Amino acid sequence: MPVIDVARWDLERLVGRMLEDEEVEKYLPMLKCEIEELSETIISYEATHDRPDLFSAEGLARALKGLLEIEVGIRKYRVGEDRVKLYATGPSYRPYIVGAIVKGLDLDDESVKQLMNLQEKLHMTYCRNRRKASIGLYDLDKITPPFRYIHVDPDSVRFTPLEETREMSLREILEKTEKGRLYAHLIKNYETYPLLVDSNDVVLSMPPIINSEDTKVTEDTRRVFIDVTGIDLDSIIDILNIITTSTAERGKEAVINLVEVQYGENVVVVPKLDPSKMVFEPSILDKLVGIKLRADEIISLLRKMRLDADISGDKINVWIPPYRVDILHPVDIAEDIAMAYGYENIGYEVLPPTGAGKISPIERFSKKIRDLMIGLQFQEVANYMMNNPKTLVEAMRLENVKVVEVENPKMEKYTALRNWLLPELLEVLSYNKHLGYPLRIFEIGDVAIVDEKEDVGVRIERHLCAVVQSENTTLTDIMVYAKALFESFGLKYEVVEVTHPSFIEGRSGKLIVHGEEIGLIGEVHPEVITAFGLEAPIAAMEVNLNSFLRMLLD
Repeated sequence: MPVIDVARWDLERLVGRMLEDEEVEKYLPMLKCEIEELSETIISYEATHDRPDLFSAEGLARALKGLLEIEVGIRKYRVGEDRVKLYATGPSYRPYIVGAIVKGLDLDDESVKQLMNLQEKLHMTYCRNRRKASIGLYDLDKITPPFRYIHVDPDSVRFTPLEETREMSLREILEKTEKGRLYAHLIKNYETYPLLVDSNDVVLSMPPIINSEDTKVTEDTRRVFIDVTGIDLDSIIDILNIITTSTAERGKEAVINLVEVQYGENVVVVPKLDPSKMVFEPSILDKLVGIKLRADEIISLLRKMRLDADISGDKINVWIPPYRVDILHPVDIAEDIAMAYGYENIGYEVLPPTGAGKISPIERFSKKIRDLMIGLQFQEVANYMMNNPKTLVEAMRLENVKVVEVENPKMEKYTALRNWLLPELLEVLSYNKHLGYPLRIFEIGDVAIVDEKEDVGVRIERHLCAVVQSENTTLTDIMVYAKALFESFGLKYEVVEVTHPSFIEGRSGKLIVHGEEIGLIGEVHPEVITAFGLEAPIAAMEVNLNSFLRMLLD
């Protein structure tokens, strides 16, 4: 979850009064924000991913005004009559753009900082690190509408990128600027690159990479043009609503002007500032939260959460502001009511006994194995269950091995569920080469094995993996620990030689107990060692603890 830092004085001026520590400590958790730091100068908090409207001081102040009953109900923004045109003829791989204009701003260093931070927090989360969408803010006094979203040859246009001092071609920007190198993968493989220009061909930005230095927002800016480009129209409209309404909080007389986006014969008018309607049944509140409230009490609580509502028979019409993209179902309405009511005021009831709880057998067994490995002078490590096929398969010299891959990953490093533990332990060794030898580490954790026999196509297993590395490590070193492991539990085992691509041929085998294979053991292949940037020999064993436990119980 993103961590947001706001200057206390800035938040207080947006709220309209001083904030006591007790108030901050009470109301931020009611907005699902976890306080990281609270001082006389800084308020640092962690906001949930589903509340992007709280990713800056502007949105937080708007929400706090409701809970403090300074200003309740939906925040209404002034909308001007003038409209600006935006012509969308961008590349097919990133075809959509929307925009808005906000006038009458009163900016200073802190407010500009907050707006830029909001932009980056949205980029990292809701925009999926700019893959799904990207945002730009520009000083409207430096550009001339109408605007055009186009795509051009990367060597045909030059402009000065943000925070740079000289003009560069679009291709140069990808190679020579920090943002260019960071996000080049989003566009570099295409023949043409996206570009946003004004009526005089002044470059505003190269979405989704970087804005122009000549159009940047400063303390002197009083009017801004905002754009959001991306791959899904509905999503970028949501993002535009958030960034536009937050920007409008920075001017007491701020006015939002709509933009007409021309997609061929179709016109989309944005931002979408009208509230959406959802019908709420009060019985849901009793069922989910356990409290019974009158309709007028529910409406009052919703208004404190900056929503509006009115009674319609035995139901309530709830009006949702455009920046509350987290409200998708009446359950979300019930959650807002519960937060405004105060979880501490809900009370509790004693449920009838349903049986005694106990630790899962595999958890209890894992603890015993953990204690044993520590007693054998191994150090425990803990890795994420997610990794990537390059590490899990390619670096391990495997072929035609299926892993569970994420369809729309957020990070390139984490795109699949691990199917065994050994690759990640080798990564740990590569990060700790400076420690010297010998190194003995182990991990106990879950892995995901592709299995078409399972109803979900995959089964989860609990594994133990242990590795030993030194300048003289051989198979014998790890065999000693395998013997200690099995004999500690009174199990007879045998090692049957097997050829496995990740291990040296003739120095690896299957661990067999009661005629069933429950693990692998061997000396890691030199090519695998090299793939992880290591040098000294490594021996390893990996054991299926679910099978191990079953052998003990049989």
